[in-house]
Amino acid sequence: MANPFQSASWFNVAHLKPRLRSHVRVRRHVYRGEVWYVLDDGVAGKVHRFPRGAYLLIGRLDGTHRVDELWEKLVDDIGEDAPTQDDVISALGQLHSSDLLSSDVAPDTSELFKRHKKQKRQLWMQNLKSPMSFRIPLIDPDKFLSRTMPVMRPLFGWPGLVLWLAVVLPALFMAGANWGELTGNLWDRVLSTENLLVMALVYPVVKAAHELGHGYAAKANGREIREMGIMMLVLFPVPYVDASSASALHSKWQRALIGAAGMLVEVFIAAFALFAWLALEPGFARAVAFNTMVVAGISTVLVNGNPLLKFDGYYILSDVLEIPNLATRSNKFWAHLVDKYVFRTHGAKPFHATPGEKCWFLFYAPASFVARMVMMLSIALMVAQKFFIIGVLIAMWSIWSGLGLPLWKAFAHVFSSPQLHRNRRRAVQLTMGGVAVLALLLFAVPAPHHATTQGVVWLPEEAHVRAGSDGMITAIATREGEEVVPGQLLVESAHPLLEAEVEQLSWRMRELQAEADAELRGDRVEREVSTLAMQEARERLMVQQQRLGQLDMRAGAEGRFMLAAAPAQDLPGRYVRKGDLIGYVTPGRADTARIAVAQDDFELVRGHLQDLRFRLANRPGESFDGTIIRAIPGGTYDLPSPALGAANGGIFALDPRDENGTRALGRVFLFDIALPEEAQDVPFGTRVHVRFALDWEPLGWQAFRRIRQLFLATFNA
Repeated sequence: MANPFQSASWFNVAHLKPRLRSHVRVRRHVYRGEVWYVLDDGVAGKVHRFPRGAYLLIGRLDGTHRVDELWEKLVDDIGEDAPTQDDVISALGQLHSSDLLSSDVAPDTSELFKRHKKQKRQLWMQNLKSPMSFRIPLIDPDKFLSRTMPVMRPLFGWPGLVLWLAVVLPALFMAGANWGELTGNLWDRVLSTENLLVMALVYPVVKAAHELGHGYAAKANGREIREMGIMMLVLFPVPYVDASSASALHSKWQRALIGAAGMLVEVFIAAFALFAWLALEPGFARAVAFNTMVVAGISTVLVNGNPLLKFDGYYILSDVLEIPNLATRSNKFWAHLVDKYVFRTHGAKPFHATPGEKCWFLFYAPASFVARMVMMLSIALMVAQKFFIIGVLIAMWSIWSGLGLPLWKAFAHVFSSPQLHRNRRRAVQLTMGGVAVLALLLFAVPAPHHATTQGVVWLPEEAHVRAGSDGMITAIATREGEEVVPGQLLVESAHPLLEAEVEQLSWRMRELQAEADAELRGDRVEREVSTLAMQEARERLMVQQQRLGQLDMRAGAEGRFMLAAAPAQDLPGRYVRKGDLIGYVTPGRADTARIAVAQDDFELVRGHLQDLRFRLANRPGESFDGTIIRAIPGGTYDLPSPALGAANGGIFALDPRDENGTRALGRVFLFDIALPEEAQDVPFGTRVHVRFALDWEPLGWQAFRRIRQLFLATFNA
């Protein structure tokens, strides 16, 4: 068996006498109780982290001792804790590729050259994997930051904190007070053609301020910034600075502050933009202020502040948790688990991490993958609504970089990795078997299928007391809370103009009748004309008398009379229109709930329903069996109750133009379900949560249907 301490490539570096370059500084860091050493390359603004064992060898590189001599002495000193020969080769390769070593003989070995080329290839692949991380370095901004730092330094202290709070806190209160106007129909406003030009002007300026915030914060803590350039963010160029030199700082709070500096600057700018937006009249300047808030608010919260994406929030989280390279190590840890416990790779090296770090790795890798895919596909879908081709390209790019490329690498590892040469057969069998099982589970094995919706305990239509005609309420004939019977007078109303018109039509009828009687023996044509005029007047009189008779509101059912419009003392003198709801005649018990089903679920409920169960909002611990007893013909956009709208805790998005809060953005279909006896004492209007049990269907086809519905709904196909 080969000695794990030794390497077949050791002869390539054993005779070298390298030394660290003079500009390299060594800093000692402690992460979760473990000592690490950071080599600070001040010239390039880069840092390199090594464990204690590796540094004990690197720190002895003085140009006079051979690598094999130093390693053998280190093994004698610390024994099994010494780095392996492969670890030494890896460390020397990393230092050499970063130009941190000098030697009397150039380490011209195939191993080091392969490693150097691989690092270059990985850099380009990282740029090409996602449109949100493509970087093009342009200039060295360190001299500019150094010259302007005396002006900015007072902001990095208590005066800066007080100023920031004095501006941002009032802006937060004002944003809350104007939230409806700020967010109403937001995406349509942002993606309108005329607004995109304004945003194209605002975005680079705001992001430049964001990146300068990182740069000045790093300079305030004594670090150098050696790289500034352009980053492609959703195919749109924005500036960036490389503040990775901050990793050399000893305090994690200093590192976290530098990571958060850009977001703090953006929030500060957004606060000023809000003040301007409130003060300005509609026009170009107000549009600039609005777009500044959108850029500095939405992008900061959803992108820069999201720790699951590799932007500012990620680096802040890594610093606070004291887990450098959190994303990379999380992915490697999952690969290590597969190799060790699934493929049972012989000689697999132990994964160096604390128990706490491993817990974070288990969570972070899948969570960041989901967040990254959701973010990119959401952006693609949003852009595709206005620019279809660009949105599709972003979606294809995201799927390939986030899913296709990792799968390609995984299969390449299984079929060609030297690490699996002893157990490749097992790895291939498990991988292909896993793919087959996954395909069967997704597309062949039926799985439970459910849909959910909401409704309200419904009062029958005949129990609603509505105004039968336009008029003015004159009196409440029945006290609120009194038991009534069908036909009983509840509310009296009057319409003076209508009454005057009925009186006028009555006199006109008498006049026409008198004229007709006088012409009984006269001309036949005149008699026919009088008869037609009298018939027309009679019909008009009947219509107006009917309207007059509908002014008084009577009970349509037996029950208890309850007012809905206003207290009884406030109703007399109020003008109401035909159809206005005045009150209810509530029966003793409820027997029906009316539910709204979204159009996406309508066909499933109509054609694949097995059974349904529901819960009542006031009795959350109980569930009841229900039965659909009636389907309201046709679809509608009107919800049965405002309680079902998203603004009131419901599940249906509302049309922002509807002031009543009952008009949904999408079409819904209404059903009535019967309430069992044990649930009939629930108050009318109580929210009902319904769960439909549908025919079983494989999960893959369920997901395909939802994706297809989303596509059709988004693009009106």
